[in-house]
Order: sequence, then C-alpha cells, then structure tokens
Amino acid sequence: MKGRNSWLLAITVLFFLLASVETSLAVVDKTATVPASGTMSAVTSLSAQAKKISDNTVVAAIDFGTISVLANKLAPQYVWITVASNVLGASGAWELEIYTNNFATAPSTTTWGYQYGGMVDTGADGGHRVPMVWQAYRSTTTVTDPPADLSNWMYVKDNRDIDIPGTPKNESWGTAHAEGYTNIAYGGVGYLMVVEPGTTGLLDTDNTFAVYLGGQFGAAPSDTYSTTMRFDLYHE
Repeated sequence: MKGRNSWLLAITVLFFLLASVETSLAVVDKTATVPASGTMSAVTSLSAQAKKISDNTVVAAIDFGTISVLANKLAPQYVWITVASNVLGASGAWELEIYTNNFATAPSTTTWGYQYGGMVDTGADGGHRVPMVWQAYRSTTTVTDPPADLSNWMYVKDNRDIDIPGTPKNESWGTAHAEGYTNIAYGGVGYLMVVEPGTTGLLDTDNTFAVYLGGQFGAAPSDTYSTTMRFDLYHE
C-alpha cells in the first residue's frame, strides 16, 4: 500500500509539472485591445450646524447669552460638522479651517491692536473684542469652561490678524494658516482626521465631528458682541 501511494504521488507531481510547462510554452498569436477611460468629477460637501450641548437639538446660532462673570465661558452650543472631498492639494489632502472675518479692510491698530479673532462689539467700531477659542472632537463629549491658561484650547484666528511686535512667535493670519494652526480637520478620499486637543489629528470613521467654542469674557468691557464663524474647506 505504501508503494502504491508513492507511485500515485509521483504521477500527480508529474502531471502538474507538465501542465506548468504547457502554460509557459504558450504562444500569443494575436492581441486585441479595447481602450477604457473615465473622468472623476470634483465632489465636495461641507455643512456646519449649531446644536445645543444639553440635548443636541438644532439651533440657528452660537449664543453665549448674557455673561455676568469675568471669566472664560463655554458656549451652550457646539457646531456639528459634516465634510468630505476628493479634491486634494499637493500634499495629497484637503484641509478644513475655522476663522472669523470681522473687517472688510485692515482695522486701525491704534483702536484694535493686532489680533481680531472672535466676537467684536456690534458695529465693529469701539475696539472691544471677546477672543474665542475652540476644541474639536470626533463625537460629542463633555467639555467644561476653558481654563485660565487655555491649555488644550486653540484661538479662533481672524483673517486680518497681524504679527504682534516684540513677541517670539508670528501671530499673523498668514503664518497661522500656513502652519495649519487654523485647521480643525484634514483628510483625503475616504478618510477624515479630526484635530482633537493635544493631537495632530485622529482618524474619524463617519465624516462628522463636533467643534466646541469658548469666549474669553474675563477682560471684556460691558458691550454687545457678535461675529460670524467661518469654515473653509480648501486644498493647496
């Protein structure tokens, strides 16, 4: 029986060797070709919706209400972002940034100083401002008032910000944008990275995330403040 099995094994191996040789010796007599092509259009989507932290219901705007303490305060609402894009920059990614655009032209540094992000007095004529900060998370989470040292919070920049003389860093809008300081997320085709606190980006799975906002009311004069939060999906 043992000899018979060895004989069958030898025949099987020989069969596969011959089949392999037969295939390798095949001669192509004629080749036909059919061209194939297609164009992928640019597909981008972006929505930003304010929602209440307390129950996630949709609201029209971020509204801090009336603040009666000189302190940093968390807005009672967050911004729910939905984003996707297949339009990529030279780095192979798209980017999403947050900022304000409080002035049509560069404001007076005598009146406003050098930084203009956040909320400004109604009419933008008195030089009063409430700087704003942000945190982004892949899903809703528990967030408290920003601490005094603003650890793990990022400033909302304004696209008219200029460098503050005599400081070690360049605080201008151009530098902040170029260095990615203004980015809350970035991604590519089929993936999204959310810039959560203390990270350079964490992978998200559903193209949605939450942005929480805080206001620095500790040094704010008594006034009425407002702005429009802007979110730009871009590539470069």
